[in-house]
Amino acid sequence: MKRPFSFFICLLLFFGTVNANAREKLEEIQLKAGQGNAQAQNKLGVFYEIGLGIDRDDCEAVKWYRLAAEQGYAEAQFNLGEMYEEGRGVQQDKPTAKAWYIEACKNGWECGCKKLQFLDDDGCG
Repeated sequence: MKRPFSFFICLLLFFGTVNANAREKLEEIQLKAGQGNAQAQNKLGVFYEIGLGIDRDDCEAVKWYRLAAEQGYAEAQFNLGEMYEEGRGVQQDKPTAKAWYIEACKNGWECGCKKLQFLDDDGCG
């Protein structure tokens, strides 16, 4: 069955609007991250890590995670720990990963506590 031309125009308009909104959101996050907002810095790190509306770049992800992590933002501390554990954007370094998981756990990020337990069970101390 052939779709009418207007159907494709509607799809184009819809996705164009979604992309415009995503671009605006990314620009807003970049602005806040540049102003030192730890939550925005972490979010920008995620965008770089997965390539959401921006080219995927693990080194940039690490940069933004580190800025937020150094402010005590627990989720960023966990994310930075994962980057070190997996050697993405930085040289693999499990003791440094563990140190960031400890910080995340101390700051209430339950995933950091679980990762610590996993690393300890795995003999990575």
